[in-house]
Amino acid sequence: MAGSTSGRVLAYDRAGCGEPLLLVHGLGSARTTWLPLMPDLRRRFEVLAVDLPGHGGSPALPRTEPATPRRLAATVAALLDQLGFDRVHVMGNSLGGWVGLELAASGRARSSVGLAPAGLWLSPGTRRNPLLQFNRLLASSTRSLHPLVLRSATVRALAMSSGSAWPREVSYDTALAAARAQSDSPGYISALDGTLGNRFDRGGQIPADVPVTVIFGDRDRILPGPLLQERSLLPAHARWVQLSHCGHAPQWDAPGAVVRELERATLGAR
Repeated sequence: MAGSTSGRVLAYDRAGCGEPLLLVHGLGSARTTWLPLMPDLRRRFEVLAVDLPGHGGSPALPRTEPATPRRLAATVAALLDQLGFDRVHVMGNSLGGWVGLELAASGRARSSVGLAPAGLWLSPGTRRNPLLQFNRLLASSTRSLHPLVLRSATVRALAMSSGSAWPREVSYDTALAAARAQSDSPGYISALDGTLGNRFDRGGQIPADVPVTVIFGDRDRILPGPLLQERSLLPAHARWVQLSHCGHAPQWDAPGAVVRELERATLGAR
C-alpha cells in the first residue's frame, strides 16, 4: 500500500488493531526488517510500517532536498497527516530510531522506542562509514545470487554479521529481504550523507510525558559504545536499556525483549 505526500509516494503497510504504532527502518533497509515482530505487533497495535524515501518501494527525495534525518521525519509526518494520525507510538531502528526521536521532538509521538538509534554521538562524523559502504557494495554486486546463496547458513552468517549477534539464526526470509533492501535503495547514499556533520540535538524538546526508550545490544558492531551511544543527548526522562548477546538489529536478535520494552513504553504513555 502507498500514500501520496507532497506529490511523492511513501510505501507502507497498515494492518492490525489497537493504538497506532509507526515502524521506521534503518539505512539501506525497508519495512520488511520488521517481519519477525509483525505477528505479535499486529495483535496489539494498528501497525503502520513505512519505507523511508529512496528505500523499499518509496522514491527518493529530489536532489535539491538533503535527506537529513529531520527532513526524513518531516516526510513521514506528512504521511501521518494524510492518513489522519496526529500522534502515534514510534519504534525505529538505527537511522529510523533517529527519525523517531525527531518525530518525538516535533510533537508527533505518543512514545518513542529507538533500537540502536543513530545520531547519538558527541562529535558528528564527516566521512562515510566504511563498514556501511562495504555492506552496500556487497549486496548490490551479488543481488542476482541472493535467492540461492542465502539458503546457506554459512553465507547468511557472513552476510548478516554486521547487524546480528547471531547471524546463523537469522531466517532465510529475513536475510533475503534485508539483502534485497540493501541493494535496491537508490536513496542510500543521500540518506547516509544526510547524517554527516549532524547529530540528534533536540532531546530537550521532547515533552516529559512522552516516554522515550533507547535499546542497544552489547554486540553492536555498527554503532558501538560509548563513542556512538551518548546518553546526554537524550531527554532526562529517557530509559536506557542494554540487551545482552544482541547486535545492531534487536528486532532480529531479541524480538521478545523488544516487544516487552515497546509495551512498557506505550503503557507509560497512557
